[in-house]
Amino acid sequence: MNSIVEKFEGVMMPVAAKISGNKYLLAIRDAFSMLLPFIIVGSFFGIIEWVLLDPWGTVMGPDGLGLGEIITGLDPTSDAYKASVFVQTMQIIQSLCNKVVTVGFGIFSLLLVTAFSYRLGMIWKGDPFSTALTALGAFIIVTPQQIVMEGSKLAGFDMGYFGNKAVLTSVIVATVASWIFIKLSQSEKLRIKMPDTVPPAVAKSFAVLIPVLLTLGVFTVFATFLEVMDFLGSKALNDLIYALIQAPLMGFSQGLGFSLLYQGIVWFFWWFGIHGHNVTAAVQNMVYMPAQLANQAGDASYIFSNGFFEAFLGHPLALLISIFLFSKRASWRAVSKVSFPAMLFNIQEPIAFGLPIVLNPLLLVPYILVPLVNTVIGWFVISIGIVPIFKYVVPWSMPMFFGGMIGTGSIMGGLLQILWLAVDICIYAPFVIAANRVKDEEEKE
Repeated sequence: MNSIVEKFEGVMMPVAAKISGNKYLLAIRDAFSMLLPFIIVGSFFGIIEWVLLDPWGTVMGPDGLGLGEIITGLDPTSDAYKASVFVQTMQIIQSLCNKVVTVGFGIFSLLLVTAFSYRLGMIWKGDPFSTALTALGAFIIVTPQQIVMEGSKLAGFDMGYFGNKAVLTSVIVATVASWIFIKLSQSEKLRIKMPDTVPPAVAKSFAVLIPVLLTLGVFTVFATFLEVMDFLGSKALNDLIYALIQAPLMGFSQGLGFSLLYQGIVWFFWWFGIHGHNVTAAVQNMVYMPAQLANQAGDASYIFSNGFFEAFLGHPLALLISIFLFSKRASWRAVSKVSFPAMLFNIQEPIAFGLPIVLNPLLLVPYILVPLVNTVIGWFVISIGIVPIFKYVVPWSMPMFFGGMIGTGSIMGGLLQILWLAVDICIYAPFVIAANRVKDEEEKE
């Protein structure tokens, strides 16, 4: 077994190191991390809007706690309830919450192109702020305007081009625009040099004037070309990319087989002591994050999303419980006691490196098998409608039961996490008991 592990380690460690250390992939990860506060805040207000304040929702509605009927004394299906001051007040507050939700989800791609190009400006040794503004301008140029008829003709942007459907577009535009701008701005021939008496900020802006002009000019010509040619009935870059790449990729990723493969790779790397989610960040951010955003916005109902997979990040908690119940190894029990508080918040590093789980052949099978089983169970109960989809974004460190309940907007989500925990304990237990026998043999020797 040890020789097999060593061979795997010799092959996988260099690959993982290259992927984890790739500056471009790190920039993508960092950009999504920068936007995480906006996503969480938007999700928080979304929960308030749809779960707490909706007059016909989980808390106020007749199919939930029914507080609306208790407060007003009116039948929620009646016209009097719809016209009541209570309902009107709730709807006004809902509209206010929706504005915050729009920041977190409705313009996510707009924020992403800014954050990502800023990071690219740093790693490619350009001016980050100028790079971000140029890429943002390029993104606006390739985003078509629509004519809104409301008494008179008004030009405006379709918000759909700024949301979850444009995630891949924002990454591509940020990459190309940042690369062109930085290459041009590094050319001394294209710099407009101002006298030393000119303020530094003004001199700096004139230095990038021509690179900005040329970069935005390239995207203007490209956007016009797309509109004239009308490829596959798509006059916008976003429509073309979404139709050819993002939509098929997201559809393919919703297959059970692909999701099992993804989870197997993630936790296999974790077993080697490598942050599996960093290695697979490109898949997560390009596929499962857009699925999560679409669920939150109500545009789709994807089973497999960031929220779904993050709901069982704490599966090593089942290993701790199995150790408390079945292990006779004093060292394992001691490490488990120390690791337990952190594991309540899905922080697995203490037990992963302290027990250790990392490179421990006894725990290789259950450590990878458990997430795969959880994936199948979650897919099944959501597919048949017992548990709602994971709609709301919650911090990955949310304790078990509460994370599932808030993420799905239903107590069934919390119960699903409890079911996962029970099944995971049953899987880990035989291996913990087997570890006792290994310890007995070691003591005899």
